[in-house]
Amino acid sequence: MRDTVSSDAHNFHNDPYAKLPLPQNRRYIELDDFSRPGSPTPVLNGNLLSASGKRRSRVYFPNTLWTRAFFATVIIETIATVAIETWVFINISQHLTHLGKTDGSLRLRSFLGLYIFALLYELGLSYDALRRKNTFQLVGLCVCNLGLLTYGIIQISEIKDTVTKLAKNGVLSNDIIDKYHIELLLVPIILGVAAVVMMGITWKLRAEFSWSIYKDISADLRMNRRYYIYQVYIALLKFDFFFIFGSQLQVLLAVGVIDDDFITNAAMVPIAIMALALAARFCRNEKTKSMAFPIICMCGLIASLVKTLLKLYGTSDNDGLSSYQVSLGLFASIAILLLVFTIVNSVLCILNFNKGLKDHIDNLRGGKPVADLEGAAAQEPKSRFVLN
Repeated sequence: MRDTVSSDAHNFHNDPYAKLPLPQNRRYIELDDFSRPGSPTPVLNGNLLSASGKRRSRVYFPNTLWTRAFFATVIIETIATVAIETWVFINISQHLTHLGKTDGSLRLRSFLGLYIFALLYELGLSYDALRRKNTFQLVGLCVCNLGLLTYGIIQISEIKDTVTKLAKNGVLSNDIIDKYHIELLLVPIILGVAAVVMMGITWKLRAEFSWSIYKDISADLRMNRRYYIYQVYIALLKFDFFFIFGSQLQVLLAVGVIDDDFITNAAMVPIAIMALALAARFCRNEKTKSMAFPIICMCGLIASLVKTLLKLYGTSDNDGLSSYQVSLGLFASIAILLLVFTIVNSVLCILNFNKGLKDHIDNLRGGKPVADLEGAAAQEPKSRFVLN
């Protein structure tokens, strides 16, 4: 046996196109073997082993120029806008307290709380998108930033109306608003500049992430399309939660009194969390029948939001929703639109079940051995290079 191998090796040196004999495991080394968790070599692109054989940390840190630039932009934007919002609203609330209008500070605090939650949630989604290399989520964050910019512009007039109603003195309310007019204008300006920078960096990251996914998923275009549909679905679920939560928070603040409507709207938040979490889990594990449950829950959420909009714009008795008319209408409309897109995308994901995508996602997360992946890959045409 040794003589045979020696002879074959000798022939290989004489003829560079000659094949070496198959190794003992009866398969040649493939290019993607170096990224598989079950390969005998250290995993270089995962979170398992580094090239030196040491176990890597599972905590993700942006490790390229553009990922660092994107995350730094979001951090700077978040710190600046949260600081300005907090300072402005604390000072305006103090002015209203001196006037004895403490009851009106609730609405101002709702603006502050919703804005801070939105910015911190965007920061978390940015980290998640960079870690998962989800280009669609980055695009969604850019669009979300433009939405926050719009909300920042709307906020100026909303605050002015609130202060005017509470102060019951046009001159006094104008004095209060004029003191912080520049700071309130800075918020949409910062968000607008950050949105432009984020769009430019996202364009660069698109090519970077596409190449990374191409290497991990392989050159199979059909599998890439399935993975992109899955990424869009997961991104939609994350944005759904924010706009549903923002809508229901404003409804609860407007209702105020604990009655049947208050309890119904309060129940929408945990129902949304449960439905969206189960939707992600069932899609990830390709549970076709189970996917019906989150889809039904999403339809229920759409019905609840449509009812809120009808009450907001269609009746005079709107339970105090008129004070949140612009912002609530914006949040509820976007939430309905996103939920419709999510339901459509969930159907596309169901059509892609049992076609090998689950095994490839497990491979990306380091959850499947090589043997399992080879069995699943046999169902699809080979589209990778092999080193003979």
